[in-house]
Amino acid sequence: KILLLEVPIEGQKKKRKKVLLETKLQGGTEITQSILDYVLEATKPISPANQGIKGKRVVLMKKFPLDGEKAGQEASLYVVPTVVKDNTKYAYSPGCPVFYCLQDIMRVCSESSTHFATLTARMLIALDKWLDERHTQSHSIPALFRPSPLERIKTNVINPAYAIDPGQTESSLHMGYTALEIKSKMLALEKADMCIYNPLFGSDLQYTNRVDKVVINPYFGLGAPDYSKIQIPKREKWQRSMSSVTEDKEHQWVDDFPLHRSACEGDSDLLSHLLDKKFSVNQLDSDHWAPIHYACWYGKVEATRMLLEKGKCNPNLLNGQLSSPLHFAAGGGHAEIVQILLNHPEIDRHITDQQGRSPLNVCEENKQNEWEETAKLLKEAINKPYEKARIYRMDGSYRSVELKHGNNTTVQQIMEGMRLSQETQQYFTIWICSENLSLQLKPYHKPLQHIRDWPEIFTELTNLDPQRETSQLFLRRDVRLPLEIERKIEDPLAILILFDEARYNLLKGFYTSPDAKLITLASLLLQIVYGNYESKKHKQGFLNEENLKSIVPITKLKSKAPHWTNRILHEYKNLSTSEGVSKEMHHLQRMFLQNCWEIPTYGAAFFTGQIFTKASSSSHKVIKVYVGVNVKGLHLLNMETKALLLSLKYGCFMWQLGDGDSCFQIHSLENKMSFIVHTKQAGLVVKLLMKLNGQLMPSERNE
Repeated sequence: KILLLEVPIEGQKKKRKKVLLETKLQGGTEITQSILDYVLEATKPISPANQGIKGKRVVLMKKFPLDGEKAGQEASLYVVPTVVKDNTKYAYSPGCPVFYCLQDIMRVCSESSTHFATLTARMLIALDKWLDERHTQSHSIPALFRPSPLERIKTNVINPAYAIDPGQTESSLHMGYTALEIKSKMLALEKADMCIYNPLFGSDLQYTNRVDKVVINPYFGLGAPDYSKIQIPKREKWQRSMSSVTEDKEHQWVDDFPLHRSACEGDSDLLSHLLDKKFSVNQLDSDHWAPIHYACWYGKVEATRMLLEKGKCNPNLLNGQLSSPLHFAAGGGHAEIVQILLNHPEIDRHITDQQGRSPLNVCEENKQNEWEETAKLLKEAINKPYEKARIYRMDGSYRSVELKHGNNTTVQQIMEGMRLSQETQQYFTIWICSENLSLQLKPYHKPLQHIRDWPEIFTELTNLDPQRETSQLFLRRDVRLPLEIERKIEDPLAILILFDEARYNLLKGFYTSPDAKLITLASLLLQIVYGNYESKKHKQGFLNEENLKSIVPITKLKSKAPHWTNRILHEYKNLSTSEGVSKEMHHLQRMFLQNCWEIPTYGAAFFTGQIFTKASSSSHKVIKVYVGVNVKGLHLLNMETKALLLSLKYGCFMWQLGDGDSCFQIHSLENKMSFIVHTKQAGLVVKLLMKLNGQLMPSERNE
């Protein structure tokens, strides 16, 4: 994420542009500390308890020549990396800097864009290129976020060989001593008996700071123990050999990981019993292996089959060294287990380990047991047809997409398989939806794993019964798509997909609008579905209840639709006979979308929740609501009637996530009203608000 500030454009009070934080550095001051202090002060209003954000370090990225009145001068771009906790809650406040997703910013950033200051746009483009270069260099990005040198210094010891003599000034101190000179000086000063050189100092040997093992003290936080109960062991137990210690560790492993042991030994009865008792098939032991890794490595066929079928184990589950079950089975030359894994619908045949090796590479390197037959199976699998997943559209149609990486296939890979043009792809993404919950997935998400885990996800985010929900994957509009960009879309296929989704939301009642607008949309739908108006065919009785269902929101079907029939037919007739209106299908669909763009909730992602209103002095009334979030702002709809209870634009309200992510508070800046929405989806709502706030184009702010 990147910290940006919104400022008004000169001469245009209602239009705003994004700029990077800037400050003037005073001559004679320490630059690094001045910049860190400035960032700390600038971020105090948005950080918890007014603490501000401390940067790790200051890196001079590049200097940019200035134009206009300041021609001949330069502006320096400094990068200040910082790390914040995932659960840190930042309050939004107008006039203060806000964190934006850098990837989203770069999607709309250009030097000609009116949404960014020209210098800021140039700097952001240079920053994006600079980060790309850093990513190609090993450890370069982690080094930026490493604790600063001052944070890492625990103790300071001065080598007496460098001590300043009373008559010697600091500037004249010679720092180029050789090791032998240092040794002689230390001998003279300290009379050292021995001098030991570090043989690794100055060498090119690589080192790693990877953690080999983490041990958590199970007694931490339990208070002081009862020392009266401590028993001193007998003397003979003090002299146990190392072999007995090793045996203890093995016994400890057996006790701590019974599912791993049964998989390792191929004990199917015990394995089945443990799975019935809900032991986790995903748990990693002290060596970072899961039960299926032991079953595959030791060639336990039935144990592998049981873990996959009864335990519903992920066939692509990775161990601590990023090796999959297929790598283990291939490395051990266990052809039958490799066949079981390859037949699994979710298997990723192209999976690679930490060293970039495929299962076939591992098999041919190890050459264990039936390795030749195993290698043959792996080679045949590469050319075998892939499993397919259905990606639905909102009109009920679908496209089957090949899953080349099984359940490891990402959203990005599925989008590439949808056969959409590169331009059209950027307007849409994959959603996972069931009857009462819809979630937009990110490019790196793995949809098949979400489908498999949907009951757990649904239980975590709602209070409804997950057994009644069936999840499917949909191609839908990206909630982050700005209306300014959507207005420029000319591609007929993209317009069709957007139209189908808008029509679906209209008929479901999510697009609350005045009657006149709904009648106009209904007449457009008649023209799109039935073609030109014909007086003999399209009489008043033509609009029966069944036909009205396909053009009028369900919430208006019984209350108002019967009284609208004459007005709808009249507008339909005028539309058909109008010579200035193109009857091309994608032009009509675009007209439909143009009318929808004016609706406050257009393009929103909807969440569910409830609010409490005071019914009497002693009781509260619960109202179930839909919470809509889009590039315009936040909207509340009554879940039962679909009536629009509240619609707030960005800049006109503030939000705050409640404790435990179980609710969020909204405060309107216009009428000073505050209310709380209770929902398990509060964390998702607030994250989306933070992401979309500021994406509203200046020309859209007054709509």
